[in-house]
Amino acid sequence: MNLFKKEIKYSAGFWLALLVSLVPGWQLSKVNGMEPIKNPNGRNDAWGFVGAGGGGAMFNPTVSPYNPKDAFVSCDMGGSFVTHDGGESWRMFNLHAMTRFYVFDPLDPNVIYANSLCLFKSSDRGNTWKLLYPGPTEIKGLVCRGDHAEEVLITRDGSVRKVLALAVDPANSAKLYAAISINKSISFYVSNDGGKHWKAERDLDSGVKNIFIDPSSPKDNRTIYIAGNKGIAQKVNGNWNVNKNPKDVSSLTMFSGGFDHNKKKLIIYAISGKSYFGSAEERSGIYFTENGGMIWESRQEGLVALNSKDAPLPEWRTIATCGLHPEILYVSYNNLKVNNDTTCIGVAKSTDFGKTWSLVWKDVQTKNGFTSSPNFGKDWMNERYGPGWGENPFGIGVSPTNPEICFATDFGRTIKTNDGGKTWEPAYSRNINNRGWTSTGLEVTTGYTIVFDPFDINHVYIPTTDIGLMESKDGTAIWMSATKANGVPREWENTTYWLTFDPDVKGKAWAVMSGSHDLPRPKMFRKKGTSDFKGGILETENSGKSWKPVSSAIGEAAMTHILIDPTSNKFSRTLYACAFGKGVYKSMDGGKTWIQKNKGIAGPEPFAWQITRRETDGALFLVISRRSEDGSIGNDKDGALYESVDGAENWIRISLPDETNAPTSIAIDTNHPRQLVLTAWGRKTQGQFTPDIGGGIFLSGDEGKTWKQALSKDQHIGAVTFDKRNNRFYACGFEGSAWFSDDGAKNWNRIKGYNFKWGQRVEPDPRDPEKIFVITFGGGVWYGPAKGDPYAPEDIITPLK
Repeated sequence: MNLFKKEIKYSAGFWLALLVSLVPGWQLSKVNGMEPIKNPNGRNDAWGFVGAGGGGAMFNPTVSPYNPKDAFVSCDMGGSFVTHDGGESWRMFNLHAMTRFYVFDPLDPNVIYANSLCLFKSSDRGNTWKLLYPGPTEIKGLVCRGDHAEEVLITRDGSVRKVLALAVDPANSAKLYAAISINKSISFYVSNDGGKHWKAERDLDSGVKNIFIDPSSPKDNRTIYIAGNKGIAQKVNGNWNVNKNPKDVSSLTMFSGGFDHNKKKLIIYAISGKSYFGSAEERSGIYFTENGGMIWESRQEGLVALNSKDAPLPEWRTIATCGLHPEILYVSYNNLKVNNDTTCIGVAKSTDFGKTWSLVWKDVQTKNGFTSSPNFGKDWMNERYGPGWGENPFGIGVSPTNPEICFATDFGRTIKTNDGGKTWEPAYSRNINNRGWTSTGLEVTTGYTIVFDPFDINHVYIPTTDIGLMESKDGTAIWMSATKANGVPREWENTTYWLTFDPDVKGKAWAVMSGSHDLPRPKMFRKKGTSDFKGGILETENSGKSWKPVSSAIGEAAMTHILIDPTSNKFSRTLYACAFGKGVYKSMDGGKTWIQKNKGIAGPEPFAWQITRRETDGALFLVISRRSEDGSIGNDKDGALYESVDGAENWIRISLPDETNAPTSIAIDTNHPRQLVLTAWGRKTQGQFTPDIGGGIFLSGDEGKTWKQALSKDQHIGAVTFDKRNNRFYACGFEGSAWFSDDGAKNWNRIKGYNFKWGQRVEPDPRDPEKIFVITFGGGVWYGPAKGDPYAPEDIITPLK
């Protein structure tokens, strides 16, 4: 330990600014004079989460140089995560968008930089964040637009600004170096006052990836390397030069660097070739340079030697080295064909600057399927789907001080090694006594609802995207896949959109599943439509132990909702189902037969999304999703709202509020059955910085004849729900907020502490009316107080609010 401390002290001024890393951490502090809740899940508020963990792509793992148990991870669905115990638990925080990189201050462990929608700075070890660039005085506002309510920063001069790379001077915390794009024009900037003011020094080509500072160069005349896909721009003795890519390489995809104290040289590695991040036409390569790219040396020969003769070159997906020990190098590889029948994916390691390699993570694919690397610990995604699901890592974060410690992230997992790859353990989920799995806090999945068994309150389902239907038998603590070898067709496993239990028949339930995920987002149908969507309706009579498809009459379709008429004969239930692109189907014999019921519904391919039933008279309300994205209204691509008073035999269109054409859900107050509460998704306006319109929450007291807007702050609301136990409405959307109303949906209050970017739906906890589940698009399932935590510190304290 003393040696470690000595090394940190000695080297802090040399190497910290080289790495895309940061020092995470937060300290509990008093809020309004009151002690915060000491939450066992690691959060500093009253919110928790439920689920198995993982199941979505994760990126940019970075490890602290001060404590290798501290690390950060990003998700492309918007969440950012920090651990302080080596991956045993994680805390999510929100910086408006996916965090693209993290940088830590070389002299002050409390200062961290994180770049997402803009550049943020934390002065309290990541507990709170403030806007750094563009500066707060340069910001006019913030709007959310489009399919995912993407946030757009409005600057006072109308410019669009992005920080592409950042470094901090090794000996001066106030001196920052950045590659900044302003209206797509990219330049190298320097700030001498901690980011308050910036001065452009040199124009840059597109594709900037990293900025490296040679820590042995003079403090007042730094040697700087700006690495990009076309080469490395090098500043030495005040003069700039551009060093080209290796011969016959048009684009480099990733870089990593470290300082060799023996040679007193900065070592930079790069990779090229076909990969998730690279061009299919590019030559695969692993490259080494100790002079900023003036001379490149190939370092892939030791790995290519393992490839079969005449086989295509493997894919190199990411590369990472250790800041203090650049002789240690890790590469994520794919399609390494070791013989005609065997292909490997995983991670390779070199201890001699890439001259020789060993496969420290080796998943094997043969004609008989995938086999997990033998040095992997228990991993629910490998156990359920095999290693072909997560694939090899997108990112590898090596501890800057201990090259034996790495975090790796892929399509569904964060994995860790503490021994240089001899063994790997999941950091996203924890096995509980071989009974199932519980999340460590890396919640990155998309869900649609949460469903409790009416005959067993401990039996719970979460319908999700990509990992299908998840099941708990102990009241949400431990989870497992509910679609494995139990009758669910393989091509339907990807997504479960809805599940409903029969309220009177124990063990009976129906679910709708599909191979097409993320509906009703237009990205799913904008190119090819819905004709090739897979999916159907399934029934279980034994609480999900086995399922059988019951929708052969409908054919393949993305089924998105199923509704039971609880007043129908329990031996021959009346059911209604939505087929996205086909419309509404009805069964009067418990799902044995189905008949299309589209009379009155406009269009040949109605995007039927959800059906709601009014308890008082059985009237049905159908939401048809919008198919347009161009902001138009009043045409055949509009979404719609329909009502049927005769069991779906006839549908009558209900007028939507003015400027609205994308309804997303409807709820009914059981005390006021003629009152409808409608949620909607905004539509585009023509200006570059103008907000979407027509979305939010609307209220009608006359069954849709007239509407009044009740909430406009969030133009992208996913759903509204009603809890008749306390007459409370809930709603949430894609602008980072959830809401409740105690006055019949007239006025809405923000649920404090929940601030994940994309919210899908709020479901009241049937066990406690003052607790709720917030089901999200890419942030798992949140669990917490129905009216929020009034003392919750918010993640972002900036003028952006």
